[in-house]
Amino acid sequence: MNRIKDKLLEAFRMYFILFTLISVLLMVLGLLFDRDRVLGYEVFISPLLYAAIGVIPVFFFREDKEISMKRLIIRRLISLGFIELTIMVLAFSASSIPTEKLSVVIGIAVGIAVVFVLSGIVEYVLELGEAQNLNKALAEYQNE
Repeated sequence: MNRIKDKLLEAFRMYFILFTLISVLLMVLGLLFDRDRVLGYEVFISPLLYAAIGVIPVFFFREDKEISMKRLIIRRLISLGFIELTIMVLAFSASSIPTEKLSVVIGIAVGIAVVFVLSGIVEYVLELGEAQNLNKALAEYQNE
């Protein structure tokens, strides 16, 4: 039960990190490629959907035991490939995204990679803070 709870908490945290970064990415891409468009409230659905897609690898590409750096990099690349492919399929099937322009497709692909890297950095910083707190608490406990 604890493993499921840990995965859900990790997915929940990653979802909100991704939601924030994807919202910023959509704003930047919109300002670069489609500045004059006026959007309705339905536009708020996309970051929710894209963040949910970005969380899927949390459930399928995680292990409880330690893995080598090589294996970690391979897993991250597979996760990125899955996310890129899924989002590109959605982009090409949506009539509102001008995928006929190569610059838009490149912008989306690069944006996804940037969000992926930034979310990894944010996740690392948060976990580093947790590890430092645990080490500090452990040192205090051992000194008692």
